[in-house]
Formats: sequence, structure tokens, C-alpha cells
Amino acid sequence: MHFQMTMRIAIPQWQGRVAPVFDVAGTLLVVDFEGGREVRREEMRLTQTDAPGRAAEFSHLNADVLICGAISAPLEARLSTTGVTVIGFVCGAVEDILSGFVKGELSSPAFLMPGCRGRRRQWRPERSMMPRGFGMGFGAGRGRGAGGGRGRMGGPLAAGPGGECVCPKCGEKAPHTVGKPCVQVPCPKCGTPMTRA
Repeated sequence: MHFQMTMRIAIPQWQGRVAPVFDVAGTLLVVDFEGGREVRREEMRLTQTDAPGRAAEFSHLNADVLICGAISAPLEARLSTTGVTVIGFVCGAVEDILSGFVKGELSSPAFLMPGCRGRRRQWRPERSMMPRGFGMGFGAGRGRGAGGGRGRMGGPLAAGPGGECVCPKCGEKAPHTVGKPCVQVPCPKCGTPMTRA
């Protein structure tokens, strides 16, 4: 397979792994690819934690793809409307994630966050290196914000009724509180922001 296009990938990281929740992650690794090969990388700090502020801060990076752990539906929707491809609910070592992305192997169960079974995004490797705005992109119709027929506006981080919140780090579960997104609930065991089961 030959990748001929340039692309900028952003991954929120913590101790060499994908940060559990993008909404509150402090460090972002930005990697530039040309022809499917890495040509440069840089670490950047994120300071805004509200959805509008974080989306605006992220837009200045001109990244084409965000690969992250849990992400709230409002923030994903804002990023998607600007043309960013969001690959959410991914976990693992950053270097493994980058390698998996280039090879088109992020659909492996090894990269799926605990508690997110059944929410795996499917995509074709030949689309993985397409720049922002090229054709329909990998997420078309599968959660690219408001336009996706199966988007996550009512998904695992939405404040809908019933269900449970699950910790992406230790797997601890807690009843979901109506009107309060799971991402705003700290895990009772380890304190990590939780995601919707």
C-alpha cells in the first residue's frame, strides 16, 4: 500500500499512553506524515477544558485526525464540523497507536477502551492517510458529528437516562446520573473521568 498524501495526526498522551479522556488531557503529541512516513513530531500543551475553548484551541493545530480515548459528544461534534476526523475510544501505547493507524489496524480489539465494546469504528487503511476534507473521510455516516447517521450525540458520553458509567482505566462501574455526562464523573476507585458503558 502506498500513502502519497501528507497528514497531521494528534494524540492526547499521558505517560506514553493515550490519555483516558481528551476533554481534560493536558499534553498532545502532534505527528506529521508525508507519504505514509513520519517526518516530524512535537508535544503541545492544552489548557482549555470547556468544549468550545478546547475545540478552538485544537483548531489552531491544523490537525487532520484526532486519535483519542473518551471524548464528550459536544466536543466531538465541534471538531467534526471543522473537518477533523475523530477516532475515539482508543487505548494503548502511543507508539503502538501510531503504528496501528498507519497500517490500518486500529480496529484490533487490543486498541479498544474497556467498556466500549460494540462502539468500534470501522475504516479502510487506504483512507487512513487522506487529509482533512478529502472526499467523505473515514467517519462518514459513522459518528462524524451531527451529519453521521449513527453519531454519538446520544452515545456513551451523552446525558441520557439509565445505564452505567465505566472507568476506562480500572473498569469500575457506577450508575449513570440523569443529566450529568459520565465524563464529568470521577471514578470512585481511582479518580479517572468515567465514560458511558
